Amino acid sequence: MKKIPYGKIDYKRLIEDDCYYIDKTAYLEKLENVSDTVFYLRPGRFGKSLFTSMMSYYYDVNCKDLFDSLFKDTYVYDNPTKEKNSYCILKFDFSGISEDKSEEGLKNSFKNCVILGINKFVEKYDLNYEINYNDDADDMLKMFLGYIDSFETMRKIYIIIDEYDNFTNAILEGSADKFKNTVTGIVKSFYANIKIYVKEGVVGRFFATGICPITLDSMTTGFNIATDISHDIRFNSMIGLTHEEVKGLLKKVVEEKDIQEIYDLMIKNYDGYLFNEQASDKVFNATLVMYLLNYYQAFKCLPKELMDKNIAFNSGKIGNLLKLKNNSLYKDILDELLKTGEITGKIQNSFKLEADFKKDDLISLLYYFGYLTIKEDSYGLINFKIPNEVMKETYNNYFIEVLSNINIDINSSLISKIRKEIIEEGKISELSKYVEEILKLSDNRIFIKFDEKYIQVIYFSLLMKNNYFDVYTEYPTKNGYIDIYLMSKNKLMKNNIIIELKYIKNQDYTDKLLEEKIIEGKNQLIEYSKDERLNNPLRYLVVFVGCELKILEKL
Repeated sequence: MKKIPYGKIDYKRLIEDDCYYIDKTAYLEKLENVSDTVFYLRPGRFGKSLFTSMMSYYYDVNCKDLFDSLFKDTYVYDNPTKEKNSYCILKFDFSGISEDKSEEGLKNSFKNCVILGINKFVEKYDLNYEINYNDDADDMLKMFLGYIDSFETMRKIYIIIDEYDNFTNAILEGSADKFKNTVTGIVKSFYANIKIYVKEGVVGRFFATGICPITLDSMTTGFNIATDISHDIRFNSMIGLTHEEVKGLLKKVVEEKDIQEIYDLMIKNYDGYLFNEQASDKVFNATLVMYLLNYYQAFKCLPKELMDKNIAFNSGKIGNLLKLKNNSLYKDILDELLKTGEITGKIQNSFKLEADFKKDDLISLLYYFGYLTIKEDSYGLINFKIPNEVMKETYNNYFIEVLSNINIDINSSLISKIRKEIIEEGKISELSKYVEEILKLSDNRIFIKFDEKYIQVIYFSLLMKNNYFDVYTEYPTKNGYIDIYLMSKNKLMKNNIIIELKYIKNQDYTDKLLEEKIIEGKNQLIEYSKDERLNNPLRYLVVFVGCELKILEKL
């Protein structure tokens, strides 16, 4: 049986190690027809590095003899393009930029990546060229391309850049000002030099991947000849895995009895990404799919953790991105996302760091980094949503961090006790009392506007990560949406649980209003439970008045 290519980003090694390859070679033909110079942005961990590696082997003149062995059984093997194996490949990989986020450290790391790319080219094509290591990165590239230009018989260069913005994204997580200082000069000049030699004919093609168009706009003002195809519907699923691609892989790897369960699990946790509002094919995070299948292939069961610890999404990055330039809009954005999972705005294709960030800028940052995706076009605006459960968990982890920042430490031993009560007894009394305690501690000290949805967020955040039941908010039934739904996924938990939440402000409270809320909540629970898919759940009505748990009743 072929192997799962988990963690493999070198195309040649993937083929030689007899790994499965999801064929993306048909896009080479499309890329040749769209432009000679291309930028393509996608979130991290979607498969950009593997794609650029495949491109390198396909276009490299030195790999002509390897074409049959590397590309047999792919689309491009039967449909080769006219430019197959016709370039010298100059590849720069900025994914390995140093973690030293100082301005000097990042500039040196950028320089080292440029040195590595040039030296590999010199060695591969057997050139008699020595770098002047005292030069800055931009001058190194300029001198080298000038040297190549002196050869009348030299083939054209195809420049391929992987993660062109990786080092600047590291800065963006903390300081926009540092970013501006770093990209001014050397990096901008680096791309301006590429433009010069594209016009001279030395560079025949250029392809760069990345994540964020802040760097695209700021770094490449001297390189205004490139086509950004990130939102082009033709390239919506060039990176990432479509439903059909995942289904095909599952049939090869997973036992038939497990296919539907694993497919449904992947849809819930890894799927949901759309990069053009008119596109129909949603795509999966490729690395997470390979992580799960790699584990299954080895042990014939699912991993306990659906999130690969090696690529766990950093919930703190959400806050860092949204707080760029010390804006105050992030509070309202997070408030809306935590409570509804959706938000409306416009996709910004470029950013000006000199100007103040607006709401659409911040929403777009979340979109580009994969924390939001397109749901639908709504009269010229885009409805964005949190793509899947993995990202929903990331947002709620950030909410837990917010609580910690105001000295509300989540008691892990108490959480274990609460889960034990839910699993073994089907009760939520300890859970609801703890929610009441958190409400009293956080009242007037947190940016989220206090209402029923805020209470819902706390319930979800306390329960979201466990191996015994799944937690849903606003779960759809035939007769409405359940506020909190706990769905058993382990035989130790014998009952599903539905919770209807009601909230009354202190200043609005009357006995009559309380009675109305109780009657309304009970009727809703009765209607929800008529949905046979819920399998006769335990039903709880919870009413808060201000911070006080007023009613906890089991129907």
